[in-house]
Amino acid sequence: MTNDSPKAGSDPPSSAPAKGWAQILKNAAVVGAGTLLSRIAGLVRDQVTAYCFGASPAADAFFVAFRLPNLLRRLLAEGALTPAFVAVFSERLAQEGQDSAASLFRSAATFLGLVLLVVTLLGLWLAPEIILVMAPGFKADPARFALATYLARIVLPYIFFISLTALAMGALNSLGRFNVPALGPVLLNVAMILGALFIAPRLSEPIMGLAIGALVGGVLQLAIQLPFLKKAGPFLGLCFNFRDPALKKTLKLVAPAALGVAAYQISIFVNTQLASLLPDGSVSFLYYADRLVQFPLGVFTLALSTAVLPALAKAKATKALGEFESVYRSSLGLGFFISLPATIGLMVLAKDIIALLFERGEFTPAQTAATAEALWGYAIGLPFLSGVTLTARAYFSLGDSKTPAKVAAVSLAVGLGFAALLMWPLKHAGLALASSLASILNFLWLNRALGVRQGYDYWPLFKEIATYVFLALSMGLALFILGLKLEMASVSPGLKVLSGLILGPAFYFSLAIFCQCPHLEFLKKKLKSLRPFKRPKS
Repeated sequence: MTNDSPKAGSDPPSSAPAKGWAQILKNAAVVGAGTLLSRIAGLVRDQVTAYCFGASPAADAFFVAFRLPNLLRRLLAEGALTPAFVAVFSERLAQEGQDSAASLFRSAATFLGLVLLVVTLLGLWLAPEIILVMAPGFKADPARFALATYLARIVLPYIFFISLTALAMGALNSLGRFNVPALGPVLLNVAMILGALFIAPRLSEPIMGLAIGALVGGVLQLAIQLPFLKKAGPFLGLCFNFRDPALKKTLKLVAPAALGVAAYQISIFVNTQLASLLPDGSVSFLYYADRLVQFPLGVFTLALSTAVLPALAKAKATKALGEFESVYRSSLGLGFFISLPATIGLMVLAKDIIALLFERGEFTPAQTAATAEALWGYAIGLPFLSGVTLTARAYFSLGDSKTPAKVAAVSLAVGLGFAALLMWPLKHAGLALASSLASILNFLWLNRALGVRQGYDYWPLFKEIATYVFLALSMGLALFILGLKLEMASVSPGLKVLSGLILGPAFYFSLAIFCQCPHLEFLKKKLKSLRPFKRPKS
């Protein structure tokens, strides 16, 4: 990566948000609103899954079968392919215009489609070996191993559709169209809910209904993007121009980029392997806990990083380096401002949230307590995972995907070491904690490397983050005391969660106003003018 730091002696931009943040925040609001709907639908999906299947061996088999396509979605589609493609696509769009960018999209979609077809066919053929690698503990239970293998063959084609969907979403986002891409994931959750409720009861093995719903959801997510791509320009059609320099540049970024954002996701994958060696239900406990952590991560961090990436890529392409630094540091500060209270809230309200969402049908109080232990372990790393996501986007937009890959590789190795040490004394909770420790190391190292190479002064930002930590811990103490009072009054989990969701943020933002936090002042001004689903001007 070239050193694009400001000239010596110049004052670096402050950590206050840049002028271009008005549109960035508006785009983030669109993505966040759509992701919120998706996450709500996802919680309903998980409630339905917990009600119908609990933490049973059949549920474990499905979560293992769906883990691989879900992992590839997060690594390639969301984690590496989309950021790498958006960085190159945005540069082509800014420098050569929309028709040239559309040609790049067709070449990328054709190439990706051919690769995905081969990967999917290989996956169907090697499904037993894949399950054996993912869950070696299943070998001792032939029935569960056979079921997981069969389910894997149903859901593996999901990889083909969701990866092409991610490419389409990246192109639409770069063109300033965030509405439909943000709402697409809702279809997956709706399809899985319908599969569990209406298809499952009609099958000899009910869990297959959930797998069928996942596959249908992947098809629908791609289908909804196509009309909008067609309307945007000549984006549809085959193109075998695989020698396009921009396509080659994208492919060079993808492989290291996948590892650069993969530390957490690979740790989740390895956790599944290791949890299969622990008592029954361990895989499910980790799955449900991860889903809860993904809620704030998806609603805010994914929305913010999705909106910020095109802006960072454009600033780099137009050599607006001061704007690049200001947007990056502002996004990082805003990420911690939101993720820190979310972390503390999840930890304090863990048991009540899980009991409210899942404790019914086949899901027992003992399973609630076990899932809460996993949630505590995962939640500790949430702010740092958010920071890794945003920092990796900055590296991608600068054309450097090797540094995040190297840092992630070391962080992953350290995380695996912690997992091996913690899984026996702490069981599944130790695996979750190990993932968080890897995320903390990844963020600290990755951010310091970027600061040294670009000449950034992070001290003002770190002082802000320290303030946010104090505010979040104060909120957590208030929620803990409130919880004790409500426990003594025998209040239901639902009322406890509702009280926490109302009073916790109110307390946190009141303290933020008192401390005059810069990101809060900015949000107060900009949120008044936001109309998330207003179509952007062409």
